[in-house]
Amino acid sequence: MEESELVEEYSVIIKEGREKLGLTQQDLAFKAKEKLTMIQKIEIGKMLPTMRLSKELEHILRVKLLVPREEVEIPGPAKRAPLPSGATLEDVALIRHRDETGK
Repeated sequence: MEESELVEEYSVIIKEGREKLGLTQQDLAFKAKEKLTMIQKIEIGKMLPTMRLSKELEHILRVKLLVPREEVEIPGPAKRAPLPSGATLEDVALIRHRDETGK
C-alpha cells in the first residue's frame, strides 16, 4: 500500500477549491458527510483532515491534497580510511587527533 501525506498548504487548497465550485462550507460538509465545524477548522488550518476525508475532499473539490510520502535517506556513519596493518593504539590516537584538529 502506497503511503501518502497531506500537502502543507491543504487549508488554502480546500478553501479555494470550495469557493471555485461556489460551495458554502455547509454544502461541503454535507457532501463530505462531516460536521460544519470540522470543515471550518480544516479551512483555517486548526485541524488536519483524516486520510478518508482528504480523499473525499480531493474527489469533491477536484484538487490534489495527498502526495506520495518521500523516503528520507538517513546518512550512515562516516567511513574512515583503513588503518595500516600493525597499527598500534597510539597510532590510532594520533590519527584521530590529527583528524579533529585538521593538522
